Amino acid sequence: MRTDWKRSLFLLLEDPSSSNAAFMVNVFVSFSIILSAVLTTIETIPSFRSTSSSVWFNFETAIVAFFTLEYLLRLVAHSDSIRQLWRFVKAPLALIDFIAITPYYIELMFHHDTTYDFRFTILRLFRLLRVFKAFKYSSTIIMTIEVMIVAVKRSMDALGALFFFMVTSIVLFSTLLYFAERGTWDQEKQVFVDSKGYPSSFDSIPSAFWFVMVTITTTGYGDMVPTTFIGKLIAFPAMMCGILLIALPSIIVGRNFTIVWEAMRQYRRSTGNAQVNIFF
Repeated sequence: MRTDWKRSLFLLLEDPSSSNAAFMVNVFVSFSIILSAVLTTIETIPSFRSTSSSVWFNFETAIVAFFTLEYLLRLVAHSDSIRQLWRFVKAPLALIDFIAITPYYIELMFHHDTTYDFRFTILRLFRLLRVFKAFKYSSTIIMTIEVMIVAVKRSMDALGALFFFMVTSIVLFSTLLYFAERGTWDQEKQVFVDSKGYPSSFDSIPSAFWFVMVTITTTGYGDMVPTTFIGKLIAFPAMMCGILLIALPSIIVGRNFTIVWEAMRQYRRSTGNAQVNIFF
């Protein structure tokens, strides 16, 4: 930093460990983030919608004003050079900050409540992503995210084979259920009908995909059910496959997560001991 006041502002906003003031600023920002998320959630409850709109608007105005001030101060803190400023503006967290406050100013410009508009509601959801900024300086959470990413990468081969088995099973069971449950062709209605004369839910193999996927994932909506004895016999092994397909990914990723986590902890422990030995 070329100027002392920009360096002080940068440390105040970006490094909570630099001073007590910086720590308190980080705590207040974290509290504001959580409060914003809570208010955004409560505001969607129908019974609270009957509350005067000015109440929610005042809450939102106060929070957005603070977030806007914080964003502008961060811009100033990172404006030591054009390159540094551009690096900050395009950073994911800075983009989240900008997108989070945008809907409020759109409301002011168009004099319209954006919570009812689909396109603006999506933007408002980015405000909730600011919660993750509270954990930005937590080494444990950062290490957990890193370990999870590495564990998933290590599991890709096994997960890929499992995915291929799942797709093959869906196609196989869907084909069998189609021929077992489609019923008879009604020339007059030009559809397959069941034994009671109603249109069959399993009138094509793609239609049977839905039932098989719902069954394998153990969701069980109940909108499609096999009615014939053969169809029920085919559905039973599909249920058993579903249990395995749900359990195996958790086991595969969980095992690799444990391995990577222990390796990371040992590495950090050895690195910490080395630093202590060098210090003394």
